[in-house]
Amino acid sequence: IRTLVKECPSAFSPFLNDFFVKGMDPSFTRMIKLDILVSLCIDPAAIEAILTELRTYVRHNDRAFACASIRAVGKITELARVVYDRRAFTAGLDASSARREANIIALNCLSGLVTLSEFSRNQLVVGECAETMQRILAQLWSRGYDSINGTDFEIVTDPSRVQERALKRLLLILVRSLSPEEDDNTDEEKPEHDKLKTRTVRVPGNAISSIVWVIGEWFILSKARSPWNIDLEKKACIQLETLRLLSRCFPELNSGIKLQAVHLASKMLLMVKANAHQSSSTSSKVSALCEFILAMGRVDVAQDVRDRSRYESNILQVAMGLSHDTSSMQSTPGSNLISLEQAKSMLLYEKPTASSLPLDGKEFGSIKNETDLFRFGTLSSVVCHKVGGSSLPLPKWSDANSPSALRDPPAPEDDNALMNGSHEAGGLYSSSSGDKSSSSDESASDESSSEETDDSSSESDDSDSDGNNDVTEKLSNVFGNGVVTNSTFSAHSSKLERPAPCNSVESSSSSSSSSDTDSDSDESSEGIDPPDDGGDSCAKFPSELSVGIILEMDAANQTQIPMQFSKQASVASSQIAAGLEDLVMSPLVVDKNDISQPLNDIEDSGPWKDIVKPELGGGLFAKMRFLHGSKRTKEAQVMGLDPANPSTVCLEVHIENMRTDAGTLRHVRLVHRGGTGNGIIAPSRVISPPEIPILKQGQTTSIFIGLTFASATDRDGMVLAKFDIKSDRGSSPVEIRPSLGELLDSPNSMSQSEFDKACTELQGIHQRITSVVSVSSKNDDVYGKIPIAILQHLNLKQVGKWTDKGCFVGTLPASRNNVYVVIECNTLRKTCEIIVCGNNAMASNSIIGLVKQALQQLLKS
Repeated sequence: IRTLVKECPSAFSPFLNDFFVKGMDPSFTRMIKLDILVSLCIDPAAIEAILTELRTYVRHNDRAFACASIRAVGKITELARVVYDRRAFTAGLDASSARREANIIALNCLSGLVTLSEFSRNQLVVGECAETMQRILAQLWSRGYDSINGTDFEIVTDPSRVQERALKRLLLILVRSLSPEEDDNTDEEKPEHDKLKTRTVRVPGNAISSIVWVIGEWFILSKARSPWNIDLEKKACIQLETLRLLSRCFPELNSGIKLQAVHLASKMLLMVKANAHQSSSTSSKVSALCEFILAMGRVDVAQDVRDRSRYESNILQVAMGLSHDTSSMQSTPGSNLISLEQAKSMLLYEKPTASSLPLDGKEFGSIKNETDLFRFGTLSSVVCHKVGGSSLPLPKWSDANSPSALRDPPAPEDDNALMNGSHEAGGLYSSSSGDKSSSSDESASDESSSEETDDSSSESDDSDSDGNNDVTEKLSNVFGNGVVTNSTFSAHSSKLERPAPCNSVESSSSSSSSSDTDSDSDESSEGIDPPDDGGDSCAKFPSELSVGIILEMDAANQTQIPMQFSKQASVASSQIAAGLEDLVMSPLVVDKNDISQPLNDIEDSGPWKDIVKPELGGGLFAKMRFLHGSKRTKEAQVMGLDPANPSTVCLEVHIENMRTDAGTLRHVRLVHRGGTGNGIIAPSRVISPPEIPILKQGQTTSIFIGLTFASATDRDGMVLAKFDIKSDRGSSPVEIRPSLGELLDSPNSMSQSEFDKACTELQGIHQRITSVVSVSSKNDDVYGKIPIAILQHLNLKQVGKWTDKGCFVGTLPASRNNVYVVIECNTLRKTCEIIVCGNNAMASNSIIGLVKQALQQLLKS
C-alpha cells in the first residue's frame, strides 16, 4: 500500500483517516502509516489534518516513532511550500500570498518543535528537533523566486519572533553539548552548570553539526534578513564563545561537526576581513581562533576534514592571507589570483537548500524515489534501504603497516637470464631477504634436478627445469597456494623427500627464535621447493605428496575441515580449503541392509531413545542417543563447539523411512524452535544438520546435533531444547532434555586409593546417600553387565575393575565437584546397594535415581 500511495496518492486521499495510527498498532505498522501520511499531503486540508495528528505522535513513548514523527514534520513543511506554490500556479492565485500561507505553516511547526525541545529530556528527541529546525530555518531563509511575477519572494514576516526563539534554543543546546562535564573545581561555577543542565540536554553529533551550520548562517545574514537583531558587541561575544568551544573540543568531535566547524571558521575570517568597523581586540581573537581551527583541520586524521580544511585555507591564503601557522600553506602571490569578493561568493553566498523530498523522475531518469532503486516486492523495497547481507562489507583497516615491497616497481626480467636459469625468485610480496633465500633454494633445486636421472620422470626432465620453475610460479600466482597441477608435482616429485617427524612445540619455538626476514621469506615462498633444513618445514609440507591430488587430506587437520556444517573456516588449511567455507553436504543415506556396523554400538554413547514413531510421523522413525567421551569430543570439534564446556551436548539421531506403502520421504529436516518455561535453561547455540532431500523406503541415515546451553546446572531436568522433525508427511515435535547423568564430566584418571580416601572424607548426613535395589533375575550374568549399563546411562568413569562391586566417579557441570558412586551386589540376597558420596545432596539423589533407572532398563532387557 505504501508503494501504491507514493505512485498515486490522489487515489488514497479520500481514505486519509484510515491511515491514522491507532493505539494497538505495532511499531513497524506505525512507521509504514507515517510514511503513507506524509505521501498523502497533497492539498491544504490534508496537511492541516496530518499536522494536527502529528502533535500526538511526537509525544509517543516509542522514541524511534517519535523521532520519525519529528522528521515527518520537516518533510510536511517542505511539501506545504510545494503544494501552495502549485495551487497558486494552477488556480491563477497570488503566488506571494500562497507563499505566505506556506511560511505560516513552517513557523507554526518551528514553534512546536522549539516547545518540544524545551520540555523533552530525551537526547534523541531533542537532537531530532534540532535537525528538523535546521531544515525549516534553511527553508525560511532561502530566497525563493516568483516565476509568475519574475521577482524574488519577500522576506518572511515573523511577528511572534519564532525564528529568534529557535536560534536562542539552538544556541543553548550547542553550548550545553560542547561544554565540558562537571569537572570544575570552583564552587561558584557549579550553580551555572546545574542551571544549564536543567534547561537542556546533550544531543548527538548529527544534531550538533546542524546547529553549527544554522549559527554560521545567522552570523553572515544581513541586518535586514536576520531574524534576531542584536547589537554587534553581543553578536561578537557569541561568535567568540562559539569558536572557543569548538576549538577546545575539536579533536574529540566527529567528522560531521569538524566539517561544519571548519566552514564556520572560514566564514568568520571573511566576515572579520569585511567588517572593518569591528573592535580590533575582538576581531583579532576571532581571527586567531578561526585560524587555529583551520590549522587543526589541516592535520586531522579524517581525510574529508583534512581536504576541506586545506582547500578553504588555501582560498583564504590566496584571497586575504593568513597570519598564523602558514608553514605548510601556499605562499601568497604578488597579485591576488582570487579576490575577496570571489572568496565570498565561494564560501558565504547562499547555496541551494537540501531537500528531503523524493527524487524527480525528470532529472534522475526513471528513479522517482528511493524505493525505486530496488525491485518491487523485495525486502529492500519494503524497508527502503539495502538489507544487510546482500553485499559483502569491506575489510577493516589493518593495524600494522604493509610491507614496503608492495609499493616497489617490479624489476624488469631478462629473457636470457631467465633461459639460463640465473633469474632470482622475487615476487610482489617478497622482501630482499626473501629474494636471497628463494634464489638459494632455486639454485639448490637446480643442482638436485641436474643430478636426478629417473626414467619414470623423463617427460618432465626433458624440459628445462628453470622454465618449469617459472611456469610453476606463474601457475601458482594464478591458482593460489595449495592448488598445484600435475605437471608441477611430476617436475618436483623426485626432489621432495620425506622430512623427519618433528614436535609442534619445538617447531613453534624454533620459528619464534628465527629472524623476521626468514619468516617473511618462508611465508612468501610458493610452496613447491622444500627448504634445505627441516626445522620449519614440518608444519608446511606433508609427509608424502601424491601426484595429481589437489587436497592432501593427511596433511590437514581433520578437526578443522568443514564436513557437514556450513561456515566453519579452516585454520591450518585455510589456503587449501579457500572458497569451500559455504559448502554444505547433505547427510549420507544408505540402505538399512547395507549397514555393516550395528547402530546400537554402546561404546562412549548413551542408550537409544525413540523420539518419533512411524505410525505418528507418517512412516518416519527417529531415535537418538547422547555421545560421551571421545565421540563427544570429536563431534564437538567438527561442529565448531567447545568440548571443554560442560554445557555442550552432542547427540546422534538415527532416521529411517519405515513407510508401509513403499513411499518416499522428502525434505526431512530438524528445525530448532525456541520457547521455554521459567527456570528452564535453553540452548544459546544450536548446530543442526542440513536437510535430507530424499529418503526412500528402507533407507536410513545418521545425523548429529550440537547444543551449547546458556549455563551449566547441577539440577536434573533443568535444560531443555525443542525441535521439530519435519518432512513432506508432516511435523513431529521433539523435546531434548539431557539428564544430570548425561551432563556429568569424566575427571582425570583416579586410583582406587584416591577414590577410597575421598569417600572416607564424605561421611556427613547430607554427603552420603544409600539405597538398596532388588535384582530379581534368574540369570546371574546380569551382574556382570551392570557396569556397562551404568556407563551407558551416566557419563561416569570407572575406577578399578568390577568384582560384584564397582566404583565410579564423575564431575558436576556447574560446581565442578566430584561425585563418587559405589555399587555393591549381593548375589545371595539378589540386591544391589548404591552409595553416592558428594557435597550436593540434590545432585546425589538425582544420580541415585538415574542409577536405579539404568538397573531397571538392564533387568527389562
